[in-house]
Amino acid sequence: MTTLLHPVAPGDTLTSIARQYDVKVRHLKALNGLQSSQLFLGQNLLIRIEEEDASPVAAKSRGLLDSSSSQHVVKPGETLYRIAINYKVSVEQIKKDNNLKSDTLSVGMVLRIGSNQPITTPVKPQNFKNYTVVKGDTLSKIARENNTTIVALRSLNNLKSDALSIGQVLKVSVSVGGNTFPPVTPLPPSPPPVVKPPVVVNPPVPTPPPTPTPPPSPNPPVNPSSNSALLGRREDTAYNLYLDIRLLNNEVRTFKLIRKLNGYSLSGQARAVPSHAAIATAGLTPQIFNALQFCKKVEGHYDAINTYDVGIFSYGFIQFAAKFSLNQLLQSMKTFAPLQFQQTFERAGITVKNGQVSVASAPMIVNQVQIWEYIKSQTDLFVPFIQAGFVQELVVEQYRVANALYAVPSLGAMLNLNLANGARIQTPVSSVLRDLETQALAIAMGVNLGPNYMAMVLSEALSDLAQNRSIAELNFLASTAWRDICNHLIAFETVPRPDQSRRKSALTIERARKILEVGVPVVLV
Repeated sequence: MTTLLHPVAPGDTLTSIARQYDVKVRHLKALNGLQSSQLFLGQNLLIRIEEEDASPVAAKSRGLLDSSSSQHVVKPGETLYRIAINYKVSVEQIKKDNNLKSDTLSVGMVLRIGSNQPITTPVKPQNFKNYTVVKGDTLSKIARENNTTIVALRSLNNLKSDALSIGQVLKVSVSVGGNTFPPVTPLPPSPPPVVKPPVVVNPPVPTPPPTPTPPPSPNPPVNPSSNSALLGRREDTAYNLYLDIRLLNNEVRTFKLIRKLNGYSLSGQARAVPSHAAIATAGLTPQIFNALQFCKKVEGHYDAINTYDVGIFSYGFIQFAAKFSLNQLLQSMKTFAPLQFQQTFERAGITVKNGQVSVASAPMIVNQVQIWEYIKSQTDLFVPFIQAGFVQELVVEQYRVANALYAVPSLGAMLNLNLANGARIQTPVSSVLRDLETQALAIAMGVNLGPNYMAMVLSEALSDLAQNRSIAELNFLASTAWRDICNHLIAFETVPRPDQSRRKSALTIERARKILEVGVPVVLV
């Protein structure tokens, strides 16, 4: 059996790679732990090729050699790679001996085989060395220090999870001949072979040129003795994922990500409330902040993550969605809290410029749908999002963006009202819904429906309320108790309508009932 690594190149697909090495696609996916057929440039795939008996007698019995024992007749399905491995020669040697300009073969073609030629291509059999796990080791750390991948380590050692124990002995692959992967002997002072590393969370950042000292932060920087914020990871029998993460204040916490059909869900732990002064700098009034706190209660926490629905990757207390609001959130974090953004996202290789997100480990991906699909597939990249939920400066940016994208548009959306006297009035939502409770409801509806559709639903319900109560003036409608508005909205949305699915009536009813049951707690006054 021969084991080798194939770096994914432009145009590669699982089918083309399988055809190139004459292996099965399902074997490639199983060996590399792939859940889909999506590949990324620079990704290293393990390839295992079963060698056939290449002795002259066996080859002759299979009809591979003619009577001179120096020729091979190409059979259906054969490739240069398979033939080279069987005869223990290199692909380049076969091409040179036969004046081949490409790897394309045709059935019946007769190839000259130099069976004693040395192997000169990078396709090498694999040996192994032993590595003993010490305190502080993780699969990511071991893979990085030995120039291999987490997938390779799991495969070679039949690991069912990433949990390690001190003293555990792991196999690490070492190729024979030429450059090794990883080297058999300790590396000399000269630079090691260039091998694209796996995703590394929070690698050390080179010291930048002297710059003006930034204002002090209440969150101390990452402990310089630790080059990774991800201290451990493991799965349970239900394939839920547990990440041990070092926060910026050096506290270590374990986060459980619930495995779903198409991804993971993290309900989040970060619940701290930013200071009054911090919120004021982001342009929020206490009432808007308190209204958004209600959204936080029903949507998630500051570090909440959702990668299993149509949003690809959603994050934060308002569940900012990839490609749009999440891009804007990261840009806001980098603009208004550059130091904290650098300590979390940029140390993990995630950055944003002009609203476009990029990842250091996937430099060729620029399409924003594809970049978020890539982030979704690399659970190590979840770490900075979780860290950011515990950094006040970055949490404040969630409020700044939520205010700009949802609060202001929702409360400024225009209502089209029909009053009891036949008057038709167009007025902003905020001119009718003035209480904290009804404004929180409007913003929560705007998050789920969009501000304009939310205004249409409210216009219908409030017009119906005006007709039922014979309200002929806008001020009387605006003075209606918030409980009455919530109750009437619930009753109005309970009646089936043609656009029921788009109205998301169940969510609107649930939000209104939540406000009726527990109200909207006042956090800042």
